[in-house]
Amino acid sequence: MDQKTAADLAGATYSAWREIVDLCIREAVDFLLVAGDVYDSEDQNIRAQLQFIEGLKRLGENGIAAYIVRGNHDPDDAWSRSIKMPENAFVFSSQEPEVIIHRGRKDKPLAAIVGMSFATAHIMDNLAGRFPRREKGWPCTIGLLHCNVGGVPGHEPYAPCSAQDLRRCGYDYWALGHIHQPTVIEDRDPWIVYAGNPQGRDLGETGDRGCHLVTVGANGAVEVKTVRTTRYLWKVIEIDVTGSVDLGVLEEEIRKELVIVSEKAGIPVVGRIILTGATRLHGELVAAGGLAALEERLIEDPPASNYPIYPERIICRTVPVIDRDAVHSRDDILGEICRQSDLAISSKSGQIRLKEKISPLHQYARAYVSEPDDEELNAIIREAEALLLSRLSEGERE
Repeated sequence: MDQKTAADLAGATYSAWREIVDLCIREAVDFLLVAGDVYDSEDQNIRAQLQFIEGLKRLGENGIAAYIVRGNHDPDDAWSRSIKMPENAFVFSSQEPEVIIHRGRKDKPLAAIVGMSFATAHIMDNLAGRFPRREKGWPCTIGLLHCNVGGVPGHEPYAPCSAQDLRRCGYDYWALGHIHQPTVIEDRDPWIVYAGNPQGRDLGETGDRGCHLVTVGANGAVEVKTVRTTRYLWKVIEIDVTGSVDLGVLEEEIRKELVIVSEKAGIPVVGRIILTGATRLHGELVAAGGLAALEERLIEDPPASNYPIYPERIICRTVPVIDRDAVHSRDDILGEICRQSDLAISSKSGQIRLKEKISPLHQYARAYVSEPDDEELNAIIREAEALLLSRLSEGERE
C-alpha cells in the first residue's frame, strides 16, 4: 500500500462524515441525528472535533439542523471548551432527558426529539428508564440515546437497557449509538435502530457501513433506507486451496479470487486472506517461507482490478494431505499428536493452560491485538497439529 493510499485509509472516517453531510444537503433533509462517539476522547482528537464542526456548519448553511447526544468516547467532560457548536446544532443535556420540538415551514411541528448525553465516559445507569413517555399532541417522536440494548457482547455495558425500556415510551423511532455494527432491533412500533459507525476502522469491523435516511409519511409511516458511506471495505476473505500443488499457480488463483471480491464490493477493499483446505503445499506454506513470499508478492503488486484490493496479511489454515482418521488410530507420535490436540480442544483445563502460555506474549501486543477467544485458540491448536503432522510425515511420503 503506497503512502497516499495509507493516508486515505487513515482519513476514511472523515471522508465518511463528509459523505453524510453531502447526503443531507442533497436530500434536503429536515435534520440530522448524531448518537454519540464522534471521536475517541482517549487520544484528545482535536482534528476530529474540528472536522465535525466543519460539517455541522455546512449543514447550517443549507438550513439543516443537527441534534446530538454524546457517548462514552466523547462525553461532556471531554470536549474542548475552545471549540463552539454552531447555532444549527443542539447538544442534549447530560443531566436529564430533554425534549425538543423541531419545526418546519410556517412553524409547523414536524418531530419531537428526546435525548440525553453522557456526562462522563462510564455511565452504568439505565438512562432509557428516565426518558418521558410520549405526550398527547407530540408529532412524530424520536428517542436519541447512546446505550447498550440487551447487553450486546463485545461492547461495554454503558447505559444498559432493554428493548422493553424503549417501547414503554411510546415513541415512533429510536436512533441509538454505541454498537458499531449496523443493527435493526425492531423494524416497527417503534423502530429501534443502531446505524453503526459510518466507516469500519479495522478488521474487527468488516462489512458495509453507512447511515440511515429516514422518511416519515403524512400518515406517520416510517421508511428507513440504508445509505453506504464506507470508503474502504474491511473484509476477511477465505480461499479454499484444496488440491493445489504449485505455488505459482496458487498465487494466480488467489489473485483471481481477490479480483472477484473487489469487483463485487465496488469500492477499495482491505482484506485479510485465510487459506483453507488440504494441500501438498501446506508444509511449504507454513514452514518453508512460501506464505511470506505470497504475502510480499500480493502487497508489493496488488491484483489488477477496477477497485483496488489491498491484502492486509495472509493466514494459513490449510492442512496436509493426510488421512487424519487413519493417523489418529496409530500407536505412534503422529497418532498421539492428533489425540492430544483433540484433548486440548475438548478439555477446558487444556484451553486454560494454553491461554496461560499465550498471556505473557499478548501483554506486549495488547495495543494491537485482542486476546484470542476459544474459537481462535482452537484454530491455533489445529494449525499446530497440521504443521507437526506435515513435517513429521514428510519422510513417509518420500
